Amino acid sequence: MKNPSSSILNYTGRLFGNPVSAWLYKHVFERQLNSIWGYLFLFLLTFMVSWLVVKVGWFIGILIAAAVIGGPILFSTVFKVEFGIKLMLIIAVFMSVFLKLLPNIPIGLVMDSTILMMMLGITYRAIKKGEWKPFQTPITGAILLWMCWHLIEIANPIAASRVAWFYVVRPAVGYILLFFAAYGYLNSITRIKGLVYLIVILFALSGIWGIVQFIFGYFPFEMEYIVSHDAVHLVYIQGRWRSFGTMGSPAQFGVIMAYTLIFCFVLVKVRFGKYSKLFMISSGIICTMALVYSGTRTGVALVPIGIMTIVGLSRSVKLYLICIFGGIIMIGIINMPTDNYHIKRIQSTFNASEDESYKVRERNKEMITPWILSHPMGGGLGSTGVWGQRFSPGTFLANFPPDSGYVRIAVEMGWIGLLIYIFLWINILIKSVFPYWKMKNPELKTIALSIFVSIVPLIVIESAQDIVGKLPSNLLFWVQLAILFRAIELDLNEQKELCEKTVK
Repeated sequence: MKNPSSSILNYTGRLFGNPVSAWLYKHVFERQLNSIWGYLFLFLLTFMVSWLVVKVGWFIGILIAAAVIGGPILFSTVFKVEFGIKLMLIIAVFMSVFLKLLPNIPIGLVMDSTILMMMLGITYRAIKKGEWKPFQTPITGAILLWMCWHLIEIANPIAASRVAWFYVVRPAVGYILLFFAAYGYLNSITRIKGLVYLIVILFALSGIWGIVQFIFGYFPFEMEYIVSHDAVHLVYIQGRWRSFGTMGSPAQFGVIMAYTLIFCFVLVKVRFGKYSKLFMISSGIICTMALVYSGTRTGVALVPIGIMTIVGLSRSVKLYLICIFGGIIMIGIINMPTDNYHIKRIQSTFNASEDESYKVRERNKEMITPWILSHPMGGGLGSTGVWGQRFSPGTFLANFPPDSGYVRIAVEMGWIGLLIYIFLWINILIKSVFPYWKMKNPELKTIALSIFVSIVPLIVIESAQDIVGKLPSNLLFWVQLAILFRAIELDLNEQKELCEKTVK
């Protein structure tokens, strides 16, 4: 009879490709613990854990269980990058739910550890094989420059807190490393399609969660969190409760639903499976409803920007004419009289000059601009927003609201940091748009277009919201970039192979 306690190691060894777990299962559990003495040892170990739970607290049992189950799974990401990437995406999408249920759960540490494990495995295999393909990307230089500026910021002479730098630099640099991990893993169209499909599934589930919130109200633990954190003013506007799905805020949720709905309708042409077309259409409808229920005006603005991105990349006169016709209809909707709450929210999106919050943001930008110009390194990472309130309360920057992603970067990392950030964006666009127009494979080209629909509007949206700097967008952004550049590379490789066969 086999020891049932070995099932965890056996499971992780087989499922996640973890050779260490497989070795322990074979040489320790099967040979050493599968005996009367082994059972006695496990009984004593169980007794000790039970005693600790009684004496110290129930959380000890949870920590031990998490270590026993999570430890082998986490270590498996060294050998199974695919699992690590998918685990990161799942955690990122549902992270807010976990934190509302268990506020003290160290989920950020789990994500950092997962990335570290993956990068250790990738680097070890690269050194062993002498192949550095995961790091040889079209935008590696720009990314390394952006990462280095984050690290240099620790020497910022006016930074109010070095601790804040540590908390901010971990995800800022760590999530960038996920780009290299995903780029190395996505070496076939099958893997690209699998990861894209998972992203759609996760956001469709988040959209369903938001629809449920709108119809039935928030879950008890969500309402308790909102009230305890004094966040009612963020989710209750003009007599309506706004949906936020599995995200941290309605604004973040609405923006993600906006580009996901276009993402889905673009991907209808790609065959993922038997019912993939129906799934994509259904997911697009779900995300459209979720966007409306979020009440996020920035997300509404993102939709026409995404559509214009598709039209611009198409180089089709027919689509240009359709876009002009659609624009005329949109102008009619914006100016028509209505008492419908959702339509009025959409209309207010395109009448920003009359919106009070827009005027406040513009005044803040005007006020902070002279300060930015006189501080080339900014005020230091984490000097604004939540981290500023936590680690440097009472300071000028801690009380400054960084409503825009560009403004936050300029304030925290200076005008030099802002220039590097813009340089990164320019690199991404130049090294992807022109190769995109040369792509021939219809599926790869469609997938690349769906990524453009997601990231190009962020260039505009970042001027009004800090999207790329917050979960799950900051993590998803780098994974999507890896999908984009891999799709382009695979298509070009196909063309080269076809050309070589033709010559022969």
